[in-house]
Amino acid sequence: MLTLMLMLMLAAPSAPAEPASACTTSSQMMGLCGSTDGSSLTISGAQQQPSTDPGTNSRQSNGSPGGPSGPGTPSGPSQEAIDLAACMDDSGTTRCAPRPNRPAAPATTPPATGTPTITISDLARFAPASVLATAEPGNVGIAGMPTNFTAAATPQIQGGELFGVPLRVRFVPAGYDYTYGDGSSATLTTPGQTWKALGQAQFTPTPTSHVYREPGVYPARVDIRYTAQVDLGGGWIDVPGQLTTSGATQEIRILEARTALVAHTCDENPAGVGC
Repeated sequence: MLTLMLMLMLAAPSAPAEPASACTTSSQMMGLCGSTDGSSLTISGAQQQPSTDPGTNSRQSNGSPGGPSGPGTPSGPSQEAIDLAACMDDSGTTRCAPRPNRPAAPATTPPATGTPTITISDLARFAPASVLATAEPGNVGIAGMPTNFTAAATPQIQGGELFGVPLRVRFVPAGYDYTYGDGSSATLTTPGQTWKALGQAQFTPTPTSHVYREPGVYPARVDIRYTAQVDLGGGWIDVPGQLTTSGATQEIRILEARTALVAHTCDENPAGVGC
């Protein structure tokens, strides 16, 4: 730190000395105004300048070695104050155009990460295989009598990758949409059970049975509606909606039943009418 001390000795004029307030605005901002006793004016200021001598920077203004100036060492005006003082006249009016404000550099936003949004339609590639509708007994029924339908749909878990993320998908049957092939259909919430499992006699009504009125061959099918959950490694997450898997067609033969009064059963008389 080099401190420049200037002492100007002025001859005492015949007129009164100019008051200290005559110091210009630029001198005030640079810290170059001092005091006067009427016969002399003391102007003091300090300005830090770089030195080409490596040893100079490691010494203070008093010549002693050391780093930054300690407490009490006068510090000079900042470069901003010096620049501003150079742009001002004695009346305090700024003559330099203001520096344009540079736009701040846009902040870099890292790419968003997190759990991807998965919809029920995204899981169609993982859908369970179609299910055949089964009618008993043996996919054969009798016109005018209940034909009992069952569907062997069970919960399933599929694994794979979606949007570059490994995951597991769990499907649970939630509904059964039967199309019987005779123009009739039914939307059910049960897969159905056999007459034996229900403890019922054959050709009796069940929650999933259907009555065909005319004999013939009917293309029946059952579409399964599934709810879905996904596991991305942190547990199962419900996916809104349902995914429907279309069933394959199953032919159901419906026969016509005829009654006849006979004296013996078919076991007793295999050649009898209707045997």
